[in-house]
Amino acid sequence: MPNLAPMNQPKKLLKDDWFQLVPNPEDPYDEGLCIQMLRGPFSHVILKYQNFKTKPELNEDGSLTCDYSYDILLAPSNVGEKDLTDEEGRRFEKMLGEILLELLWESAENENRNSNTKKSITK
Repeated sequence: MPNLAPMNQPKKLLKDDWFQLVPNPEDPYDEGLCIQMLRGPFSHVILKYQNFKTKPELNEDGSLTCDYSYDILLAPSNVGEKDLTDEEGRRFEKMLGEILLELLWESAENENRNSNTKKSITK
């Protein structure tokens, strides 16, 4: 049987290696998307994604542009003491985008699995 999965599926999983989902440390009742970084110069930083939206039309290459912001909710004191390069900042921003894409992909896969399941009927 041929593999019919989309070709642009994430190649590596970052979840549980580079980040984990966590509750909001400031508000345990908040159901927003919060992650804790597990590696790199931003290890142990907890942030919350905000204002996620997609552009209404596809780009010429078929891709979709999205915008989001994030708030840093908790950072160890030593993170602010480190001298971080612009390159490390760019890598951090890129990683946040890759994490968001991975989470969206995971959510879509779960949605597809749930919508393809039919309730059995017994008499």
